[in-house]
Amino acid sequence: MITNHLPTGENPLGRLSRFDGSTFHTVPEGSVDAPFVHVFVHGWQPGFQRQERLHALTDVLHALPAWDPRLTDATGRTLISYYQALLDALVSLGPDHCVLWYSWLDESATDTDLLLAFRSRQATQINGRRLALALQQASGRPDARLQLIGHSHGSAVAVHAAVSLGRPPEQITLLDAPESAMTRIGGAADLIDAVLPRLAPGRDGDTPFVDSYTSVFGRPYHRKPGLSAVVDVALTPGRPPMRDPRRAINWAHLYAVEWYALSVLDPDRAVGYGWSPLTGADPSARSALSSSYYSVLPRRPLDLRSRRDLPQTPAARRMAALPMQHTPVVGAELYLSPQAPDAALILNSVPGDFLVEFDLEIEEGDENVQIQIAVDAVPAFVAQTRFPVPQAGRYVMLSDGRPGEHLLTATMTGSGSAVSITGVSMVNWRGADEGFSFQRTAWAIFSAGAVTGGIATAFTLITASWTVRRVLSRITRRHR
Repeated sequence: MITNHLPTGENPLGRLSRFDGSTFHTVPEGSVDAPFVHVFVHGWQPGFQRQERLHALTDVLHALPAWDPRLTDATGRTLISYYQALLDALVSLGPDHCVLWYSWLDESATDTDLLLAFRSRQATQINGRRLALALQQASGRPDARLQLIGHSHGSAVAVHAAVSLGRPPEQITLLDAPESAMTRIGGAADLIDAVLPRLAPGRDGDTPFVDSYTSVFGRPYHRKPGLSAVVDVALTPGRPPMRDPRRAINWAHLYAVEWYALSVLDPDRAVGYGWSPLTGADPSARSALSSSYYSVLPRRPLDLRSRRDLPQTPAARRMAALPMQHTPVVGAELYLSPQAPDAALILNSVPGDFLVEFDLEIEEGDENVQIQIAVDAVPAFVAQTRFPVPQAGRYVMLSDGRPGEHLLTATMTGSGSAVSITGVSMVNWRGADEGFSFQRTAWAIFSAGAVTGGIATAFTLITASWTVRRVLSRITRRHR
């Protein structure tokens, strides 16, 4: 199997590869001219950091792509094999379907420590913007129908890319996107329910169709404000084939990928890929879909049943009805030029602030001028002069830190242009989840430990008391 390697520097197109069923190929600019395009994005890769760095440095590369066959897990299984079934299934759709893989392994790979998942999630914003640039560079057919498929943190990359494209994709498919309470405590949650409404998901064919499949860490989106058109599917992985808890969880996490591959191979079942706008199915069939489905038997995975939602509590209904507030930040403006390519300002957030919106104006000049924006030194946004970002994509998320001060920095590379970042506003919703902080994670772990320890102590005391009473009772009977 031949691999292509990422070039030195930050050329987003170098992170894309085209899979033809046996080989991964480089993607030249303007070369993707198929009428249907499927883009797969992998997620967090714990345990691959050292391998990625070793091979990248040995080969004198900026970054090693995820499809390199030398990348193997602790059991000897290749990283490619995690996703091979889905890639093969998409290729089987025929020559009119182009299958691309976007790699961000250099920023999603970490050590095996579960508390390092936040590092991968932090890189999802910037990689979503890079993916949008790469797809627009690669496009050789403006009317191509596009599906973005993201697994794990790759789902956040796909969503950030979707809102950054000049023309939104026809479909965004989320495979076990981490949103559960457990992932939110550890900083691993995508928090993309704050971004998805900017796509205005729908089922009529004129707006992006969003479907989400959960197997371990996901949770439904369709009850969130602005997301009633999302189709949520709860999958049943069944019994894992291994006893090791960590491997079993990873197997169940990857089950959503395997399940979607099965639906691609059997589109006549009209589930999963069978719902896709890329199949040419009548939009009225999607309009008739339920918002929530679940699989019953692991041995019959494509048999889905609709699920009726339980009534929301009065508090949840009141929270969902709260409007989003957009508060302009007075005096928050940044100006970049070849003479002053860097600028920064400090923003103050309050509880409920989750996005920073802005207007971006670029004067005529070099079409390859790039603008990069970071929040608290974490890259979150990149744009290129020749590919204007629509209004829906002009934002950065406040995914980390507590309410308070945040440093917003902007950098321009290139020459002959001037950039204005104005109209900065804070987007606030009282139901928004708070950003990740080590203090909150430590407190949650301490609280869980205290509760567990309290229960264990109480159980020990009760057991000890019962044992003492039994012993004393026996001694008393003997002395009689």
